[in-house]
Amino acid sequence: MTNAFPKATDSDAVGDLLRRAAPQRQARLESKSIDALKAFGFSMDEIYRLVAPRRTLARRAANNEMLTVVESDSVLRVLRICELARDVFDGWDRAEGWLRDPCPALNGVAPVGLLESESGARLVEDELLRIEHGIFF
Repeated sequence: MTNAFPKATDSDAVGDLLRRAAPQRQARLESKSIDALKAFGFSMDEIYRLVAPRRTLARRAANNEMLTVVESDSVLRVLRICELARDVFDGWDRAEGWLRDPCPALNGVAPVGLLESESGARLVEDELLRIEHGIFF
């Protein structure tokens, strides 16, 4: 698995993190960036729940608008977890199964159900890191 945190000498990666962390300076994602979520197998109903309502995304796409900072963060959050899961499970098929099945370590909640918030995504991320390091409860 690749390290999610860049080295201080990696100016491109640090710049990317700063752009994400500083909304007033952040380049927001294009509305078509939700295609990346579709590529991971998310249905439009799931995307509406995780990113923004149907009408909002439809309007952004029709007007070729950028996503808001909050919507961009939502897309990036889901993509971050999908990429981590894919790395931990050595492929998307197994990762997707884990994300969609109820997880005993998460009180029987399917991990994908927690991705609506950053705090929920952190719980999923923590569990993925425990799995990666062989720490099972």
